[in-house]
Amino acid sequence: MLKRKIRGALRRTIRWAEGDAKRERYSYDNRLVFAYSELNDLLVQILREDRACRPHYTWGVLHSAHLAKSIGVDRISVIEFGVAGGKGLVALERAASKIERSLGVGIDVYGFDTGWGLPKPTSPLDMPNLYREGEYPMDVEALHKEIGDANLVLGLVEDMVPKFVAGGPAPVGFASFDLDFYSSTVHALRLFEMDADIALPRVHCYFDDIMALTCGDCVGERLAISEFNAKHTARKISQIFGLRHCLPPKYANQIWVEEMFMLHLLDHPLYGAHDGLVKGQNTDL
Repeated sequence: MLKRKIRGALRRTIRWAEGDAKRERYSYDNRLVFAYSELNDLLVQILREDRACRPHYTWGVLHSAHLAKSIGVDRISVIEFGVAGGKGLVALERAASKIERSLGVGIDVYGFDTGWGLPKPTSPLDMPNLYREGEYPMDVEALHKEIGDANLVLGLVEDMVPKFVAGGPAPVGFASFDLDFYSSTVHALRLFEMDADIALPRVHCYFDDIMALTCGDCVGERLAISEFNAKHTARKISQIFGLRHCLPPKYANQIWVEEMFMLHLLDHPLYGAHDGLVKGQNTDL
């Protein structure tokens, strides 16, 4: 009996922590109502229903689809750069499918990878002390059996990004960068040097290889981000500051929260369109 009571109390605590997001408005100004509450409700629901979904992928796709719906874009693309064994791509596809049904925005899923593992490091900037040629190989045939409609784009990223753009995809709304190398990340970011219609006005981004170990501003993905920003005046990649304050408590202190960024396409014709994040005045006051 005591054990059942303890388990029941724990379940109630977990449900509280995961979020009745409606009890909080996640507002820095209590005169305003943000969309975070309803989006957090959906985030928690999806992650509770399908444990294969990853919180960072689900959050990024959810917010990119919400942006698309708010500005009148009916279909978007979401990308994983660096697929390896494919669990992340499967998770991305499953999250996209659920969000597509919930928000009514079409979502095309793409996974970029060589298909045979990491290429040869080009310089110390690629952190060869951590990553070696051939690591993270893919069983292409097995992965094709696991994914549904997701598009597997195989080849060197510097070759495949221009081909992807030439194919006229729906605007990119979310991109995960898990290419490990500085050089490969530089090539992937060239996607966002194309015409503005290649993307939503703001692209939610996840950078996997920027924390701990020997990661730093002078190597790897952080260096690629810095160089991209220095090169462009109207397109900038910025960390999403204070994100943990806008998430359900269960996720607020997870490492992925510090790895979420946003690409701002300041030259995008829809950059100033109302994006629905601020819903209006708080009528409870």
